Amino acid sequence: MKLNIISTFALAILLAFACQTEAKSKKEVLKVKEGVEPKETEVQAKALNPTDTAFILSGADSVLISKKKVVEKWDKEWSKITYQIYDETAKLEKWQLAINHLIRNSLYKPEEQAPYTAPLNKELFHQALLAFKKESKRYDEDEMNMVWGLWETYQIAAERPGFATLKSESSTYQGGAHGSYGVGYYHFDKKTAKEIHLKDFFNLDKKFLQIAEAAFRKAVGISQKVPFDQTDFWFEKGFSCPDNFDFSNNKVTFYYNQYEVAPYSYGTVSFSLSLKQIQPYLKREI
Repeated sequence: MKLNIISTFALAILLAFACQTEAKSKKEVLKVKEGVEPKETEVQAKALNPTDTAFILSGADSVLISKKKVVEKWDKEWSKITYQIYDETAKLEKWQLAINHLIRNSLYKPEEQAPYTAPLNKELFHQALLAFKKESKRYDEDEMNMVWGLWETYQIAAERPGFATLKSESSTYQGGAHGSYGVGYYHFDKKTAKEIHLKDFFNLDKKFLQIAEAAFRKAVGISQKVPFDQTDFWFEKGFSCPDNFDFSNNKVTFYYNQYEVAPYSYGTVSFSLSLKQIQPYLKREI
């Protein structure tokens, strides 16, 4: 008798729980239909546009440049290009072709050589490396302290809805006291396929430049009150931001390459502004 009472009681509890669960499920379905479900995360939104990354090809190539007689470690050196490009055998968007075109035009070629017109692929990268190696052999290696070297990297960031960015890093040695190094960020509008610049992103008014100059001075360690002509940095017409910048980690970082605003010993000079700082001056969505 007690067993029957307990069983009946347990059954009642199970039925009540089932009804509550069903009601809860119906409410959740209703919420979804009413559009109150959680919004997509940024990562999910990025995944909705597969054409941004589906046709990217990654690779690397290198060639060895060496003196006939190797005595020191710098008598031979591997020159290398690491790249991301868009597959030109696929049906590409105009902005993707524009990125490839910029990479093609930046590949090494002797001054007297016409621009490359061949499709951008691994063979063309190898051709550029061989051209660099051939050019280095035109000089008397006995008079060279070190063999020539070329190191380049091309990286594409296309996850943003309105524009894509190509990052290009290059380091070269072609004789002399030292080599050269540079980094460049190139932005392309996905609708027009045109390159977009500093003035297209920012309202470069007096207040913006004041904020940027303060950040620059803090980054390089000079007083806010000392004139630039009393420092190692030069700005002929007053402070100006470079048309070389990248958006990442909730900030924008500006880059000056060698000799742009400082002596060679400073290398690449950079400073950053937070997204909160630049938000009032943005002219387009980032």
